[in-house]
Amino acid sequence: MLQALKRREIITRLGVGVVTVAAPWVNIQAQTALPDGWPRKPVRLIIPSGPGAQTDLFARYVGDSLSKTFGQPFIADNKPGASGNIGAMAALQAPPDGYTLLFSAASFTIVPAALHTTMPYDLLRDLTPIVQIGVGGLFLAVAPDMPVKSVKELFELARKDPDKYSYGTTGIGSTGHLIMAALLQQRGLKMSHAPYKSSAEVLRDLVGGILQVAWLDTTSSLGALQAGKVRALAHGSTYRAPRSPDIPPLNDVGIPWNLNGWLGLFARTGSPMPIIRSINAEVNKLMEGEEGKARLTAMNVANPPPTTPEEFAQMIHHDLPLWRKIAVDNQIKPQS
Repeated sequence: MLQALKRREIITRLGVGVVTVAAPWVNIQAQTALPDGWPRKPVRLIIPSGPGAQTDLFARYVGDSLSKTFGQPFIADNKPGASGNIGAMAALQAPPDGYTLLFSAASFTIVPAALHTTMPYDLLRDLTPIVQIGVGGLFLAVAPDMPVKSVKELFELARKDPDKYSYGTTGIGSTGHLIMAALLQQRGLKMSHAPYKSSAEVLRDLVGGILQVAWLDTTSSLGALQAGKVRALAHGSTYRAPRSPDIPPLNDVGIPWNLNGWLGLFARTGSPMPIIRSINAEVNKLMEGEEGKARLTAMNVANPPPTTPEEFAQMIHHDLPLWRKIAVDNQIKPQS
């Protein structure tokens, strides 16, 4: 656990100073027993993505395991749309009694919160983090005919001919858009942004030579990477992807970066802490087991040390202002 705490003390060099926030979830005393024999009925597990998506598949896996542990069904309820806000609001409209949980991802929670000046809810106030699951990111990749073998060489090309190259992401305000905007701003560079609707479309056009550069999902791009149809230069994460250990994190190629993607469970603030701590313990146990590790590896997602609810909350408090600064500095606004 000490490793996890040290990891989060690293301060990103995006021109942002140290962010010190008194997290409201810290120093909450654990209680000893689950309230009223919880759960006495099925638990609703809201997922802010459609069926079959990566977040959905992993949510169902975790939900099935929790069903076996606690003796009641954890029923998946897909609520996609509005960058995750529909799912989050569905969770917040339920009573804070531990019978409605939100299984979400950084791209559906912290990234939208960084982009929107007005949100239907306050991420830091209205949702209590339960447990972080996995650490991921995106691959910065190029078409195979691009004459570069490193991020440094890519930036040198962009400096020489700023109007020649464009990079693809899954949309305006997407994680890839924010990362690339920050990296280009750091170096005083420009490169055209080509927003797409899905990761499959980005990969298709990179393989087809329509794009020269793209930020790719680490799972769906594996086949193309292994076949040599695209070439990854770096991983936008602080960890190496388990099935692609040869692709270095940005920090390892001399580009300071301290922001990650993740999956995680949340409850409405005010939910009983014994329930939150019990779920945290069970999910951490699951992810430390061989099957849980294998599931993350299959997704090409790293498995960090277990986190407490307070550690997960501290990470969100630290990361949100950094994502928000990237959006503000680069005038990135959510699509209407």
